[in-house]
Formats: sequence, C-alpha cells, structure tokens
Amino acid sequence: MPNKDYYEVLGVPKEATPEEIKKKYRELVMKYHPDLHKDNPDAAKKMAEINEAYQVLSDPDKRAQYDRFGTVQEGVGTAYGGQPGFDFGMGGDFFESVEDILRNFGFGGFREESAARERVSQGEDIQASTQISFKEAILGTEKDVPIKRSESCPVCKGTGAEPGSGFSTCPTCKGTGVIRKTQRSIFGEFVYQSTCPTCHGTGKVIKEKCHNCGGTGAVKADRVVRVKIPAGIEDGMRVRIRGEGNAGAHGGPNGDLYLLARIQKNPKYIRNGSNLIYDIHINIPEAVLGTVINIPLIEGGEEKIKIPAGTQNNTEIPIRGKGGYTIGNRRRGDLIVRVVVDIPAKISSEELKYYEKLKDIYSGRKN
Repeated sequence: MPNKDYYEVLGVPKEATPEEIKKKYRELVMKYHPDLHKDNPDAAKKMAEINEAYQVLSDPDKRAQYDRFGTVQEGVGTAYGGQPGFDFGMGGDFFESVEDILRNFGFGGFREESAARERVSQGEDIQASTQISFKEAILGTEKDVPIKRSESCPVCKGTGAEPGSGFSTCPTCKGTGVIRKTQRSIFGEFVYQSTCPTCHGTGKVIKEKCHNCGGTGAVKADRVVRVKIPAGIEDGMRVRIRGEGNAGAHGGPNGDLYLLARIQKNPKYIRNGSNLIYDIHINIPEAVLGTVINIPLIEGGEEKIKIPAGTQNNTEIPIRGKGGYTIGNRRRGDLIVRVVVDIPAKISSEELKYYEKLKDIYSGRKN
C-alpha cells in the first residue's frame, strides 16, 4: 500500500502504543471483516488495507522503518514476495489472532475445519547470527550460515504416527478439533471455543507414535543456508529468509529464518548514511603548498586526489560515487576525504630556524 498513511488507515495517532493499535485493529476486524459483512462488497478490500497497516504498525522493526522512510521496502522486510528481506515481518499467529477475535464474539471462525481434515499450520521461525565485515556490509555479499532446525520426519512423513498404525477419533473433542463453552451474561449468551488440548485441533489422536520422532512429526537437523546480504545493511538489522525455519505441522509450510547481522568496525572509515568519511593527515607545508595523495577505496584499489594549496584543517573533498549504500537505495553515496592538518608537537633545531624565519616574515607583513 504505497503512499498511504497506515496510522490513518487504522485511525490511531503516530504516538499510539502497541496496545492501542491492537485494540483498534480488533474493532476494525469486527466492523469490516467480510465474513461478518457479506452484504458489503467493499468489506474485503477495506479489510486487506487494515491487515496491511496492522502488519507494519504491530511490528516494532517494521514500524521503525515506516516512521523513518515512510514505506517498507518490498523484498526487504515486507510480508510479500518470496525474496529474503529484513525482519519487518509478523509472527505466525497473525491469522490465529483474527480467528480468536471472531470466535470470542460467538462466530465459528473463518478457518474452522472438519474433523476429517488435519489442521495445517506454519512452522516456527528461527534466528541465527553472523559476523559481516565492514566492506561486506557496505557493498553486499553472500554468506553460508549454519543453522539448526526441525524438519519433517522422513519415517512418518510428518504425521507423527508409526507407519501402518494410523489414527483414531479424539475422545476429548469427538473429532471436532475444538472445545466449546457457553457463558451467559446480561447481554445474552456467548459461545467461546478453543483448540482441543488433546489433539491440538486435528480431531484425531495417534494410535502408535513414530519410533523415529516420538510422535512429534519432526526431527532436528543441521543445515547450511546461503544468505544474500544486501548492500547497506547496518549492525543489528535482521535479514529474513522465507521458508528456512522449522517445518510446519501436517505438511504446513516452513517458518522463516531471521539472520541477525553483526557488523565489524573499520578504523579507516566512518559511516554517515550512504557516505563514507576518510581522514587524511597532511603536514603544514603540504597544506600550504598543496600535494597529491592516493586514497584507498572500500572495494579495493586507490583514487588519486589533489590537495589544493592553502587547504584548511577539516576541509572535505568528495570522491563521487565511491561511498556506500542505504537499504532500498541503489544510488551509491560519496567517499568524503576529510583533511586533517597536523601541527607538530616537537620540532628539530633545523625546523626551528625555518619556523623562526617564517615568524619574522609574517611579523613583517603585519608591520
């Protein structure tokens, strides 16, 4: 939803707390959810806008990026597309929270399944971290990252049942997958329902647990994931790699991997947005007479620059297009060469004679 005000969509102020945002979202679900307003042809479109706004404002990282840049970059932390991106994503319980809202108001929910169907759910997200050099952070790179995650059991194919044993109807919920409770109040009768604690919503229980996974349907595995690190990443950002998390239940999709970036510092360069600052030290004669100096570039090699005669301390000389990047911006910044004129703390007797002579010359100019 580019160029739209997410705060305006939800009807909350920019300083709204997470609790206020969640409360407002629940109100809007009841007002616009298409399952509750089937006679309103615009309900689905309105609900889509509300969902998108809530996905950004309910997530601290996404909200911070939106407040700073006015948008959340596609493929770089959005909830859309299949490309890796920064962690600006929602947890796997987003749609579960919507279903809970509907159920708590006496509706069956828009994802209730029959007892004959297994309840598919997405796997949990996992997190890992990696060290990235300053150069890699500036220019981008790819990393092989070792991770531990759960994967579908190869013996039972993720069902949790010993091959050939099968399932039986859950005795707690009688195959419905849910437990219903009725509560009376002065406002009327409300029906609450929750997932069955015995079968966890599947309506079935395992007759004999799989010997390989113990009935969980998943086993632990060590894997190495190739991760693309985008140019301009900063320390503490997280890269989101879709589908590389834990396995989902009953054939559900895998969760996501969130890779925390730890950027190593470089004593030569100072980072300022997309620009890099490099301090070059020159002596007094070089500042007065001018000189030519080779400046090292972050990608390797050197760039020759001219220091003009009469250059003052802290003069900045830009080398265009040799700096860094910021996330979502393909234009490369500048390398700013900052000139530092060194004044000697100690001088030799020969230097002293020349400085004394210069002092006399400058004194003569004043007279």
